[in-house]
Amino acid sequence: MKTICLILGALPAGSMLALASPAAAQQAGDAYVRVAAARTKLVDNGEVATNGVVNPADGYKTRDAYHGVLTGGFFMWNGVAVEASISTPATTNNVPAGGLAGLPNLGDDEFTTVTVGANIQPFKGRVSPFVGAGIVRHFTTQERDGLGVGLNIPNAHGPYVQAGVDYALTPRWGVFASVRKAWYDTNATGRLPLDATMTSFAAVSAKAELDPVTIQLGVTARFGRHADDGALEPIGTDTTKWTVRAGLTSLTLADRVDLSVGGAHYPGADLSTFEHWTPTVQIGRFLTRNVAINLTAGIPPSIDVYGGGSIGSLPKLGKVRYGPMALTAQYHFTRSGRIRPYVGAGASYMIVFGTKDGTFENLKVKDDFGWAFEAGTDIMISNRVAIFGDVKKALLRPVTTGLFMGDSVVGKTRLDPWAFSGGIAYHF
Repeated sequence: MKTICLILGALPAGSMLALASPAAAQQAGDAYVRVAAARTKLVDNGEVATNGVVNPADGYKTRDAYHGVLTGGFFMWNGVAVEASISTPATTNNVPAGGLAGLPNLGDDEFTTVTVGANIQPFKGRVSPFVGAGIVRHFTTQERDGLGVGLNIPNAHGPYVQAGVDYALTPRWGVFASVRKAWYDTNATGRLPLDATMTSFAAVSAKAELDPVTIQLGVTARFGRHADDGALEPIGTDTTKWTVRAGLTSLTLADRVDLSVGGAHYPGADLSTFEHWTPTVQIGRFLTRNVAINLTAGIPPSIDVYGGGSIGSLPKLGKVRYGPMALTAQYHFTRSGRIRPYVGAGASYMIVFGTKDGTFENLKVKDDFGWAFEAGTDIMISNRVAIFGDVKKALLRPVTTGLFMGDSVVGKTRLDPWAFSGGIAYHF
């Protein structure tokens, strides 16, 4: 108790007043943007039927999925905001469990989620809790067969509730944490081969209860009529030459391959990788009022590579560490106002720093060079500082070589990564 009194006594009078006084309500006209890293886990429940017969012992397990989430909110009334969010793609697998345990992964599905809802955030202070509810739409953006053939996981939607807390670092900037629980299911279908010839199949279906829990940690930026309890610093026209952006990037690959084994084409083969993250930095230099060049580089991520399609039942094929880079020319539509979108095009280069063997031995992946395209926006918080979000598409198609059971393997891959980035930008 004595220690607490000493700490309070050392605080400035204004700080003690802020601690003691009631927090003010968030006011109509305020807005916020949140950028977060998120973890989503499905409940992995549901009835599994083989040829129409339900076996209560059969089940499946999925991996935790990791993605980015961009959220925007606007306070229509004091303390009540409408909110929408979108996530970057994430991939989960479908590993047989229960009575099906021991079978290889049935396949992977990539998904993204979109939410629309409302939040109640009645307090505006250093610590500001919020609760909300709405509708979430789960979009299946890609499916890859494993042991299962013809994997189909339809889109789904349902209600969600969420709770979280903002912690203000400054009147405009803060960090936040939240938990969201949703309820929805989908009817997944596929075929399970009954022999090694892949000519006889059993029909497998599952009423999959997804009911995901999503945990988010990230940054909040505030702006609007009352964002700093007074008039905001006017946002003027940007006349700076340089921009530095730092943040996190989520990469997802197309995972296509034209595979030959022992010199013969191997039909139906695909690859399977999960989304992966890396910190990235972008350095931009304006050449004219609206045209800039921009270099993007990241810490080399390491990814596990699995088989898909006709080689989906094989164990992990190998591991690759690579460095993504892009040099683009950007066109900035405006350098005034709070929202400043841009598009760009240029070159992408992938440097392979190392590989590790799996089912494929003596695995080698060549460096590759290709086109890159991008679109993004800065959301200005002040004349120099912004939150940014962008998406890049690179056309990268390296050649992979190795050995499989003594036979030579050559894979002409189509990675074509999507790169979703978010973070902080500084103009100077």
